[in-house]
Amino acid sequence: MERSTFLKSLAGVGIGSLGLSSLSSCQTESVVSSVNPDVMPEHIKGNNLDFNKIRADFPRAKEEVYFDNASTHPINIYTAAALHRYAEWAKNDVGEPWWPKWSETRLDCKASFAKLINADPEEIAFARTTVEAENNILNGMDLKGGNVVTTDLHYAPSIYGYKMREKREGLEVRIIKHNNWRFDVKDFEGVIDKNTRLVAITLVSNVNGFLVNDVRAIADLAHANGALLYVDIIQGVGAVPVDVKAMGIDMAACSTFKWLMGSKGFGFMYIRKDLQDTRVLPTQHHGGMNFNYGLWTDSPDSALGEFDFKPTTGPAMYEVSYPSYEGVSCAITSMKYIHTLGVENIRNYVRTLTSRLAIEMPKIGFPMITPEDNESPIIVFQTKNPDEVMKKLRAAKINVAMRFGNKLRISASIYNNQADIDRLLEVLS
Repeated sequence: MERSTFLKSLAGVGIGSLGLSSLSSCQTESVVSSVNPDVMPEHIKGNNLDFNKIRADFPRAKEEVYFDNASTHPINIYTAAALHRYAEWAKNDVGEPWWPKWSETRLDCKASFAKLINADPEEIAFARTTVEAENNILNGMDLKGGNVVTTDLHYAPSIYGYKMREKREGLEVRIIKHNNWRFDVKDFEGVIDKNTRLVAITLVSNVNGFLVNDVRAIADLAHANGALLYVDIIQGVGAVPVDVKAMGIDMAACSTFKWLMGSKGFGFMYIRKDLQDTRVLPTQHHGGMNFNYGLWTDSPDSALGEFDFKPTTGPAMYEVSYPSYEGVSCAITSMKYIHTLGVENIRNYVRTLTSRLAIEMPKIGFPMITPEDNESPIIVFQTKNPDEVMKKLRAAKINVAMRFGNKLRISASIYNNQADIDRLLEVLS
């Protein structure tokens, strides 16, 4: 299919909004000091979407083609400005009240993420990484004598954690093998039973981009057997709509350095409110102490013990010490950008790129292992010569990922355009 024919066939997407400018015409302001991170640009609002200007918000796209957003998404100039402003505060003004007066609060950050996934802010805790959050959830559950059900498209380091528990603690781990690089609720029937404590899946697979379409059905099956559903949403939230209530998700986690367009070492954990401190206990503790005796106070309270404390309640019970302030600062601005642009607009635009790749790549000898009509921003193809392919792409300054031997993973985002696709196809043809 010719590029012009393909573009005319796209339904519901204006040609003018597709961002078809060449790399040489992409002009980007590199000095972040002139950018106000609190004010979002007009070109990401409502009917004013301009993907050429959005491209300019991401300087990473200026000199090279970057199709590896599923590994690490570059930050935009507004988030960079927020990070720069935080660094200036830490350099020049740090001190009580230990949080920048000009910034939205940490609770505002949680509320913004809660809105993205349709959760209550009181169900959101800060986390450092997705895998660490998943481990903390597991450590807080009573899994003894039960089994955990997952799939081979779940994140491999997470599967490692389950297998280590199987090896050391005797936890039974049931891993469902994919069916032509996908799965649905039927694959879980007969595997989930009354002894299943947890079902763990990844919303969007990092392996092939498969987006689970029947999360609710899987959740209903788990719940009918008394099990909970954990979902790794790192490759989904910010790129595709996520609704934890509609999907029936009990717990979830993600870092911010992928489709939330934030920094590494910071993320979020969602735990349904009624599960907090009941079926999911905190396993790392942080709080204050009141030393209620003469060496510390002139007026000890006789109604209290010498070492008095109150257990932390709410999602903060799962947090230890402070979150990354840099991570919070980045996330506040990056999620504001995403909310303003709109996740559905992000998904719909990126689909114009992945849909074209799904048609053109198999024609030049790269069979696709991502299901057809998949709505995630990740699309994966197999290649017979992975080393040669990567050598060509690197020489052309095209960044992709080669995973699991011969699986060429391309992950497009809102600053990519059809010119990037042209360049990729030209190099691989």
